[in-house]
Amino acid sequence: MSSLVHCAAGGLFLSGLALSSACGDTPYVGGDCATTEDCHGDSQNAPGTICIAERCECAEPGKVVCCARGEEGPGCFEMCRPCDECAEGTAECSGVIDPSSRCDSDAECPGPPDARCGAGRCVGGKCEVAIKPGRVGSQVRGDCKQDECTEEGHVVSVPAYDVYNDGNQCTNDLCDYDRPLNALLDGVICPISGSGRCHEGRCVECLDEDPTLHCPGGLACDGVFCVPTHCVNMALDAGRGETAQDCGGPCKPCRDGDACRAAGDCQSGVCAMAHCKAPTCDDGVRNGDEAGVDCSGSCPRRCPDGASCKSGDDCVSRVCWAGACEEPTCKDGVENSDELGVDCGGKGCDAACRL
Repeated sequence: MSSLVHCAAGGLFLSGLALSSACGDTPYVGGDCATTEDCHGDSQNAPGTICIAERCECAEPGKVVCCARGEEGPGCFEMCRPCDECAEGTAECSGVIDPSSRCDSDAECPGPPDARCGAGRCVGGKCEVAIKPGRVGSQVRGDCKQDECTEEGHVVSVPAYDVYNDGNQCTNDLCDYDRPLNALLDGVICPISGSGRCHEGRCVECLDEDPTLHCPGGLACDGVFCVPTHCVNMALDAGRGETAQDCGGPCKPCRDGDACRAAGDCQSGVCAMAHCKAPTCDDGVRNGDEAGVDCSGSCPRRCPDGASCKSGDDCVSRVCWAGACEEPTCKDGVENSDELGVDCGGKGCDAACRL
């Protein structure tokens, strides 16, 4: 039965009616592409192809772009054909197993273009391709997208309302189409604590520059801390618990180098030899730009499972959810643990990695 084939320069033609001459003005010239439209444009035309990894590839498993048997290039019309219909010497058919050929086991049969979409099967001595269209089991949570298998066995990402929970009460977790967005909440009452205000992505007791955010009980606002009034008098009140001028004790934490009595007196959380010490990656405290205790940020070590994190890059597992590093799984959409690929191979995952 004849079918219509699109030629970019010559319109529509019935297949089998001198395609090489009808479509000769738009030959297939290499296969580079940015979108599938590039595979069927003015500079090249290869019916049956779609753009995959910046190359025009045949959408139907078991087919390659080639001249018809008996024809020779250049000048012949190239399109997606099974290897038994391709011109002799077609390089892409060297060693290719024809899906319709005889077989003895599944291992002899090619699968779909993406192994996540199914597998090759040997049924009744002939190869078949079993494709499972729809949602892929392995997904990155919170990326505002969903990976799905097409009917042809390719994986495509489509927008989905899958918001990323960053564990911060002072952000609004959203999807900006297909991109995660954790928008800062400024000036609103902290949603979880019910007191204080959100400012620059964190919950603070008060703000010097916001006179509407008062401290209770006659306390004074020093930066973002509600403190006794003696903590803002520009004097060292050692008898009232200050360890340095207007800091330590009941006042805001002191800077590195200031005098201290305990870890709580210091911004770094480290008090040694009666002075606040600068953060290090082995002081046993989460400080500086660390995401967890002595991990991530400027520290070379990534954070272990259960540690605090800001993003997947902070974690050994590469998975951060609600502010904590999660254990690797075989469905988290990330190559981690002893996996040999994304959610495949290794000791824990049943799925074999695709070539």
